[in-house]
Amino acid sequence: MKESLFFGFTLFIVALCTSQDGYRSISGIVTDGKTPLMEVEVANINSATKVKTDRQGRYQIRAQEGETLAYNYNGKKAVEIDVEDVTTFLNVKLKDEVQELSEVVVTKDYHKSQSDLSLEYHTNKDLIRTSYGIIDTRRFNYNIRVFQGKDLNPASFDIISILRAKVPNILISGRINDLNNVVAYFPRGYTSINNPTPILFDVDGNLMQTAPTYIDVLNIERIAIISSIGALQRYGSLAAGGLVIINTKMTNFSFEPESNAPYDQAKLRTNFFVEGEARPSLEEVAPNYLENLRASNSMEDAIAIYMEQSKRNSPSPFFYLDSRNFFAKNRQNPEMVEQITRTIQWKFSDNPVVLKALAYQMDDEGNFRTSLAVYKQIFILRPEYQQSYRDLANAYLNVGNARRAALLYARYNYLLSEDLFQESENFTGILKRDFDNLLAQNKELIPKNRSAIIKDKEGFNGTRLFFEWNDSEAEFELQFVNDQKQYYLFKHSLFDNESLIKEEKKYGFSSQEHLIFDPEGEWQVNVKYLGNKSLTPTYLKVTIYSDFGLPSEQKEFKLFKLSAKNINQKLAKI
Repeated sequence: MKESLFFGFTLFIVALCTSQDGYRSISGIVTDGKTPLMEVEVANINSATKVKTDRQGRYQIRAQEGETLAYNYNGKKAVEIDVEDVTTFLNVKLKDEVQELSEVVVTKDYHKSQSDLSLEYHTNKDLIRTSYGIIDTRRFNYNIRVFQGKDLNPASFDIISILRAKVPNILISGRINDLNNVVAYFPRGYTSINNPTPILFDVDGNLMQTAPTYIDVLNIERIAIISSIGALQRYGSLAAGGLVIINTKMTNFSFEPESNAPYDQAKLRTNFFVEGEARPSLEEVAPNYLENLRASNSMEDAIAIYMEQSKRNSPSPFFYLDSRNFFAKNRQNPEMVEQITRTIQWKFSDNPVVLKALAYQMDDEGNFRTSLAVYKQIFILRPEYQQSYRDLANAYLNVGNARRAALLYARYNYLLSEDLFQESENFTGILKRDFDNLLAQNKELIPKNRSAIIKDKEGFNGTRLFFEWNDSEAEFELQFVNDQKQYYLFKHSLFDNESLIKEEKKYGFSSQEHLIFDPEGEWQVNVKYLGNKSLTPTYLKVTIYSDFGLPSEQKEFKLFKLSAKNINQKLAKI
């Protein structure tokens, strides 16, 4: 209770201290997970402002939306966090670069076998296949540049056009129209000036010193450029002029045996799930106000308790969210629900994190017309967030207005085409899948004088799980247990998935989809909540699409308030 009151009062004070120039005071505590860390350097990379934590690990620094805070401490992995429109508290946990296990010190992820890396290849953009096996470019001690095929300019004619764009002043000999006689050289400084050695190309394990200009650019999965001779010892003198590794899509797609579905990531070696390792979804330790509401003997008693508690809990949005949920689920009092809803929308009208939790509650109750108004409010607050378009489009779809939903997806595509939005590796494909499915389910939206082929590029047919959370700082692990009791872990944390967290902040989304191809038997989904850099809960909304993409498609909403940390909890059975 004291912790809740302290948080609410501090939130109020920080809001008052936010200056008109966009800068605000951001504070928090830095720990190693157990004890506070003193003398941690906290720097605003954009303004060059630096502070250090005190004996209690506390710090305070000024920053504005879009800037980046960096946390550095000797012996710990550095952390960078982008400041958002709602950022006021950042309690950061720094981890060691190495982890000690059973008297053996190992570096994280160093000891993965080639089979392990092969299973990760399609989901880990840092892996590249070579003639000598798969390498993790993050563990490479030499300079290596990796480009994803989807990021290459589709207007490029061939690999030479790509290299010219990526390596300034690259040298070319031979004639481009002679596919067997094009040799490339890195510019001076990469190789011997007097006797340059051609670039060696490794194409899906095949070595060649003439450029593979025959490769279709659209068929390239990944390209790696290595110029350091010291990095190429295995290739010998052939690679003295540098190396270009090309992975094509044709060779680098793995299927389940006797199946057209991608390989099930749950089928690893020692990841068997045992019943009892996940608890039923936990009720959080209830704050006093919620205990008092639950102990009320009548509607009048509950309302009186709410009115009295609101005097002391007024700054806390979670007091109102919990109270609203109580009157909706425990007392079924629509008048009180509407009153508290209006209070939340008024008191926290500029806080999209709180408003999104409110919209999730409404979706969970099936009150889609009221949640539509809240999603509109969030869209106005965050027009630059790509997820705002999906959220509002789906809110329209939930009330049966497919045309307005389609217009929002079309607007998003227009912003992409005009370079006002940038494509996100993880989120743009989600919106494309949603838009394609919307048109497939509502063919009347396609003009009669036009034809359209709506087909998921992966040929997906099965159960689609869509996870979204209101607080972008939330960290958690999702565990997917298949019918054979093997599981796959998706880790959403700054330590395990830093590049994804940065992408979410950059493009403005806090959601993930997971596809189960033709599920057999019963699947189980669990979650382990790790926190959100403050003393607040996170609201996790799960949408389960059955028979996705088919006329029989159905969807179901589930809402979870996550507050109990480091406990594996059951979310749903599929």
